[in-house]
Order: sequence, then C-alpha cells, then structure tokens
Amino acid sequence: MPSPEFHSEQWEDFADEYAYLSDEVYDDLNSQSHLFDVKDGIHAKFTQDGELGLLLVFDVDEADGLLAAFYAGMDGVEEATATWAMWASSLMGMIKHVMDAIEPDL
Repeated sequence: MPSPEFHSEQWEDFADEYAYLSDEVYDDLNSQSHLFDVKDGIHAKFTQDGELGLLLVFDVDEADGLLAAFYAGMDGVEEATATWAMWASSLMGMIKHVMDAIEPDL
C-alpha cells in the first residue's frame, strides 16, 4: 500500500496540472446559475440577485386545459374552479418546498 505522502504528492501533481478546471467550473456556475433549462429538471431556484425564479413547462394541451379551467372558473363553473385551485395548490407546494430549503439568512 502506498504511503500517505505518495497520495499527497499525486494529489498535488493533479491539482497543479488541472487547477484551471476549478476556475472554469466556478465561472460557469457563476454566469449560468440563474438560467433555466427545460431538460435539466430544475424548475425553481434563486437568481444571483436573490429573486425566486420559476420555470413552468406545459405542452399545448396542458396550457389549453389550464386556461380553459381558469376562464370557466371565472364564469362560475365550480368543477373548473376546483381544477384551477388544485393546480394553484401544487404551484404553492413547489414554492413552499423551495422556501423551506433555503438557509435562514437569505
């Protein structure tokens, strides 16, 4: 088994050769952390300015159904109001989950 000094030396060699990677990763995270990507599965996060951003993704039928439920609810259709309320409730659950996960000093 190699000595701890050997491992330390290997680490230092690696760190010297690939130090630029940490700068690249940091720069990428800093410049893109506030952006959303539909494919990454992240739909809520805080921007660099401390604002909460939400990404809502709908296919055409979902968007159409949600709009129809909203307008039918506005016209007094109780079932549509319940459908809209369930969707709004899930949105509030998403926001609550994000807020519960943040550190108290934010």
